[in-house]
Formats: sequence, C-alpha cells, structure tokens
Amino acid sequence: MSRCLPLMPIRVVMALLLLSAAAGSFASPADAAAVSVDFERRGETVVIEASTQLNSSAETAWRVLTDYDRYGDFIPGVISSRVVDRRGTTVTVEQSDELALWLLRMPLRVTYAIREFPPNRVQSRATISTLPPLESSYVLTPVAFGVRLDYVGRIGPGWLLLGRIEQGALRRGVVRQFTALANEIERRGTLAARAD
Repeated sequence: MSRCLPLMPIRVVMALLLLSAAAGSFASPADAAAVSVDFERRGETVVIEASTQLNSSAETAWRVLTDYDRYGDFIPGVISSRVVDRRGTTVTVEQSDELALWLLRMPLRVTYAIREFPPNRVQSRATISTLPPLESSYVLTPVAFGVRLDYVGRIGPGWLLLGRIEQGALRRGVVRQFTALANEIERRGTLAARAD
C-alpha cells in the first residue's frame, strides 16, 4: 500500500531545503581559511557577503574559482558540475545537487550564467526552476601575503518567506560552500608553492 505525502506549504519546503543544505555546515577546526560572513535583508532583497584572506597566489585562486567542471570534487552538496557552453568570457554551467531531507533525497538542478573578468572577478546568475534567481560575484584582490577572496550574493524578491531559522540555515550553507572553495584555493596554493 503506497502512501502519498501531503503537499507542504512552500515556506516549510524551503526551510527543509535550506536546513538540509546547511546540515553539517559549520567550519571544522581543520579548515584552512578563516571566513567572515554577513547576512542582511535590504527591502525585498537578501544580501550575503563573505570574505577571507588566503595563502595563495591570485593566479592559483583564479584557476580554482573558474574550475567549474571540478566543483563536485570540493564543494559540499554539488554532485556534478559541467560547462555546457563557453563563448569567450561568457560561460554556462549546469550543476546537479542532492539535498538530503533525512531519508529523502531531493535532486536539484541549477544553471549558472557566468561572466568572467580575468584575472580577478566572476559574476553569475543562478536559476533554479521556480525560485528567484541568485546574483553573485567573486572578487580576488592581491594582498601582502596572498590573496583576498570576497563574495557578494543577492537573492531577489520571492524569498520573503525567509525567517530566522531559514536565514540561519542559508548563512551556514554559504559559510560551508565558501569555506570549501577557500580551502581548495589554499590546498592548490600549497601544492604550487611546493612545486616551485
């Protein structure tokens, strides 16, 4: 006998998705990068800012940041990531994620329209079926002992359902993924330094 799950309000579904994406998302002591994250509502827009200073060259950081096909190897929650179109500095990337809701697994497909501004800036627009788009930018800035990585993400109207619990989950998810990206930059920076 099969049992159908009742339809859940979108607020509940989004809260579950965000909590699932953020599960286990706190930075562990082994994380190389110290990350600061600021999360703020500005009218109908949610703005997320993250920053970290890394022990890596700007060139290595750029290679990691634009290594879209390997994101599944080091970004938590990303099952696969592949470039499906490249025209100069405009790139389309498709990602498959799997969100775990306890015993239930939910596939999530994300399409990124990316503009690269070598050697230090990437802008993207992520679309996920019926959800509002996420506009993001990454900027690399050389500093005395490495490179600073700054992220700004803007989620537009339609995410008004985000309450404190959902905002906390979203913040932890951003910390988790941003930290994983920063750690990969530092890991490859260390490998490059050893090779020199």
